[in-house]
Amino acid sequence: MGINHANQPLPATVLDSEYIGEDTDWSQSHAQDAEPATTTVLTGDINVEDVLAGVASRGWTTTAVVEESNSDTDSDVDNDEDELEDIEYSELENSEYEGISILDKLAELIWEDVREKASDLSDTDMSYLRAFAFKIDEHLSEKAFAKLPYVFPSADIDSLKKIRTRITQLSGIEPSPFDCCVNTCCCFTGPNSALSTCSHCHEPRFDKQGKPRNQFIYLPVIPRLQGRFANPTLAKLMRYRGEEHIHIPGKITDVMDSGVYRNLLGKHVRVDDKTLPHTYFSDPRHLAMGLSTDGFCPFRRRKKTAWPLILFDYSLPPDIRFHLEHILLVGIIPGPKKPVDADSFLWPLVEEFLRLAVGVHTWDAYTDTFFQLCAFIILVFGDIPAISLLMRMKGHNGISPCRFCSIRGVRIPDDHRATTYYVPLDRSRHPDAQDSSTPRVYDPSNLPMRTHSQFLSQAREVQSAPTLTEENRLAQIYGIKGVPILSYLSSLSFPHSFPYDFMHLIWENVVKNLILLWTGNFKNLDEGNEDYALSPNVWKAIGEACNASGSSIPSAYGPRPFNVALDKVSWTADSRSFWFLFLAPVVLNQRFRRQRYYNHFVKLVSLINICLQFEITLEEVSQLRKGLIEWVQEFERIYYQYEPSRLSVCTLTIHGVLHIPDAVIYAGPVWTTWTFPMERFCGWLQPAIRSRRFPFASLNRYVIDHARLTHIKNKYDLKDALRLGPQRTDKGKVHLNYDTCALYPPYHKTITLPTSLQLKLINHLTLRYPQATSVAEIRSVLPSVVEEWGSIQVLPAGDRIYASSLSRRTGDTRDATHVRYELLVDANSRYHNRPVSLLKQTFYGQLQHVYAFELADTPGRIGQEQERPYIIVGVIRSCVIQRDHPSLDIHYYEKEGGLEVVDITSVQCLIGRVKEDKGWAIIDRSGSLSRAYYIEDGDDSNVV
Repeated sequence: MGINHANQPLPATVLDSEYIGEDTDWSQSHAQDAEPATTTVLTGDINVEDVLAGVASRGWTTTAVVEESNSDTDSDVDNDEDELEDIEYSELENSEYEGISILDKLAELIWEDVREKASDLSDTDMSYLRAFAFKIDEHLSEKAFAKLPYVFPSADIDSLKKIRTRITQLSGIEPSPFDCCVNTCCCFTGPNSALSTCSHCHEPRFDKQGKPRNQFIYLPVIPRLQGRFANPTLAKLMRYRGEEHIHIPGKITDVMDSGVYRNLLGKHVRVDDKTLPHTYFSDPRHLAMGLSTDGFCPFRRRKKTAWPLILFDYSLPPDIRFHLEHILLVGIIPGPKKPVDADSFLWPLVEEFLRLAVGVHTWDAYTDTFFQLCAFIILVFGDIPAISLLMRMKGHNGISPCRFCSIRGVRIPDDHRATTYYVPLDRSRHPDAQDSSTPRVYDPSNLPMRTHSQFLSQAREVQSAPTLTEENRLAQIYGIKGVPILSYLSSLSFPHSFPYDFMHLIWENVVKNLILLWTGNFKNLDEGNEDYALSPNVWKAIGEACNASGSSIPSAYGPRPFNVALDKVSWTADSRSFWFLFLAPVVLNQRFRRQRYYNHFVKLVSLINICLQFEITLEEVSQLRKGLIEWVQEFERIYYQYEPSRLSVCTLTIHGVLHIPDAVIYAGPVWTTWTFPMERFCGWLQPAIRSRRFPFASLNRYVIDHARLTHIKNKYDLKDALRLGPQRTDKGKVHLNYDTCALYPPYHKTITLPTSLQLKLINHLTLRYPQATSVAEIRSVLPSVVEEWGSIQVLPAGDRIYASSLSRRTGDTRDATHVRYELLVDANSRYHNRPVSLLKQTFYGQLQHVYAFELADTPGRIGQEQERPYIIVGVIRSCVIQRDHPSLDIHYYEKEGGLEVVDITSVQCLIGRVKEDKGWAIIDRSGSLSRAYYIEDGDDSNVV
């Protein structure tokens, strides 16, 4: 049964309503009348008062309780020595829920005298910091660092031990080590703290010398958040949530538009059974946080697994919030195995966020004032195994495996070894469907959705079961193994705060399984009554086409495409996403024996494109829901065929597709909670493993050092000072009249245009200056020579586009010369008697030249203006579009047209091309809708 814990009801202060859009005060909805939990497998009930008892003594801000407010909570303290002497020290014994303490007021009075500034750092300190930053940035081993004094004898580099000691003093960051099981079953925190053996594997906690055999290193969050607010630049950036984001009803653009966030607004914060006077996000400096975890393997053999716990700050602008420097690592659950009791590792994190819910006295460097720092975890995300750990769910091993709804799973009949439950909508032919209490067919538009109160009620029922047999039976039925420790945080709603991760759901599962089905490699299943499988020769041809497309797709689109038929190693989530969205619609066309299989695939691509929009309206969410329902139903018809023996295709991830619209409504656009940043973070950790014998110890050493260095950079505003290396110098030229693009070399200063181009340029200027009296006037202001540039950069942060005339091409060059451009076209050009009606149209072509020049005067105003017009034009060889894809933004051409001279601002972006039998297919990632894509840095570059 596990360990006995305090008989205290769990504070479940989150959403009770089934529909998150209801006007429900879900901060009041915790079930106080529920039976107290007496046992649990993982962790015990947190005594919140004990957790917060040391708040005042540590200088953290606390707030007054609404129900139990005291009249003497706040005292006005002036900067007067006589008044300071009159302070009653008994007033320092504040309740953990009271307002700013006397100690906090005292701290404010002496803050200017004690706060540390960059000017306080000595030359020796800066020397230490530069050396330490070099070690961290370059992943130097201690052995390599010890050689630096011999490599640079005049540099006077001290020992790493001395440097690290000073770095520790400057940062003030002290990690908290917690003993944990040698097999990582549990952490000895909370109710486990007194144990001498693991309650799961029964391994001893200590070795023969009395030392812990394994430790989990926790990095405190509060001082690092305070360090961010001590940096004026970061303190200003963290106001994005409260001051810059604008919520538009009916439109979802960020987490701040999500149901989870908006249902917290205006609600009083609750800690334990206390209602505090401040409301969620009432201060623009309140932080909205997201928690994520995932297992990663330090070595290729994948025998050991570590689990980083990281926090994302949604109060930062979207374009920087997922940068490595802004990710807060709170600890790495060490291997070698997956934790059994994940809650025990979350114990210190929950303690800190209970304190942050009350408030922490913090200095804001941006406004030079003190305030009450509050931070709330509102979203938790990761792949299905990771979230099952954090929610204490059984996943696909439970009868109700889905965390969003209570759909009942079924097993493959007559397979007595099977433990996995599958979740088809239609199970009418399954033996279990003969039970009248079990639905034969689930309505995907009306699934039995889980609610917060139901989830925690079932969790308490499991946890309070009188016997182990009953506990296991209930856990199997509900799919819930107990009350998760995260339910102590009233900002979280179960399951709405735990969206399905789009990256793992789609790219690592649905798409991967579709490819396995098409190639006949999915769990030894044949095609059944269908014929969707691609022959080996067809798949080989598809792989060759993908490989050949690498040269005609710019590196801005991602790594070079590979031969999907031969290369099994290069498949990653981002490469699979690019293949599925851009290459597959071209290379799979006309490859299936029946068009319906291709149409079914294309429908999913179209729906994913909606998911990937930066902004999505509620109307589009409804369209998405309808489309995904139709797609899943068609999937069952094609691949499941309603045969119980084919149940293995109806995985939980296929069912999870139905809940993507729910996740968008509850949590925001899919890019806000996908785990690409987590995957990148794990990749960043990989080089830190300096020891194969003690990989997790070396990881811990590195992340502690990195956290301290980052905190020092924030605290003393040293980001630029510790940026080792020269500042990037931009060689681009930006003209005042063309602030949306920059010109880059190579360039020729004196180019004489050929006659044919001169005529096209005159035609362009004639349209540009309709007030000109004649062509001769246009010709008279043209310069005799012009500048030719090799490339342009679309600003801000757009594509780098090269002119083919000055590009140096090699065998492995990737084409970055084909573009999409837009022109105003007269819709009535064929009708001489109708007025001009200009419409914007999209065109495609190859940028061959970029010319820049000054006109001698303004056509039509000769002699009237002193400023000479500056002109930048592009010469483009157009593509003659012959047909368009019926449902996707893909266009086909076989022939090229003539040269066109266009203003350079007409050029929008790079395009990619995929070779077809008779021509080319154009793929445009910035077409009708810009979408969110995750792009890894490629190892090859565009033409230069």
